[in-house]
Amino acid sequence: MLIFKTVEEKAEEWGVSQRHIQYLCREGRIESAVKRAGAWFIPDSAQYPEKKVHSISTPYVFTGTKKKIFENAICLFRQRGYDNVSINDIAELTGIRQSAVYNHFKSKQEILDTIYGFYHHYGVFANHGPEDADTILQTSDPMEIITNGFVNVYEDNIPELMASIVKIVSQRVTIDEKAAGLFKKLILEEKVNLTEAVLNKAVNLGLYNAFDTRAVSMLINSVRLHTLLWWLTDPPAEDCARLEQEERSMYALIISLLPDVKRVNIREQ
Repeated sequence: MLIFKTVEEKAEEWGVSQRHIQYLCREGRIESAVKRAGAWFIPDSAQYPEKKVHSISTPYVFTGTKKKIFENAICLFRQRGYDNVSINDIAELTGIRQSAVYNHFKSKQEILDTIYGFYHHYGVFANHGPEDADTILQTSDPMEIITNGFVNVYEDNIPELMASIVKIVSQRVTIDEKAAGLFKKLILEEKVNLTEAVLNKAVNLGLYNAFDTRAVSMLINSVRLHTLLWWLTDPPAEDCARLEQEERSMYALIISLLPDVKRVNIREQ
């Protein structure tokens, strides 16, 4: 007889977020996971799924000293702010001479530009896009998607790096055009476009009556922005679960206020 655990229990066991577990369940990557009353349950014996092998190549895979320089620069920029960090600071943290940094990066600005490039590449790659609306609706009903939010899926050490990079970008939004452009594209435009695409598809399938999907998508993203701004303050770890639950509740409230929504479960179609 199989013994099942909750998403929360498995997330703690595997050391990943609950959202990531939910994503893996929806994608069918956790064997024998089942959904009951809107919640996923996972066999106690289930193993964390193997890393996906992506076909896309990236120029942002570093090794050795360059990898250490890159990651240490991210750490320092996040902690102190870009303007308060020198090449010598990065070299000292890496345990190398200052001149050795220039063997890999021409300047501190090039390191920052590389960080921006990394963020753009993985930010676009890890997010679903509007073209994925069909696939998303095949694995989840629209209400579930909106309530849970859209999950960024990263492998290896990328989640930790991206968390720091988002904070670096956010710190520089008002003083750096590149940072402002990235924030607008990845945090604002792409999130809204994806939500709108999924809702439009749901309306076309007859799951919802027609409503202003653009306006609702922007409202939903305002909740995400509220959560992001709170997260940027480095809240205590114990508050994160509460924040996540509050975020989902706000999504559900938005949908409940739409009088024309049919609230049909896609799996009943």
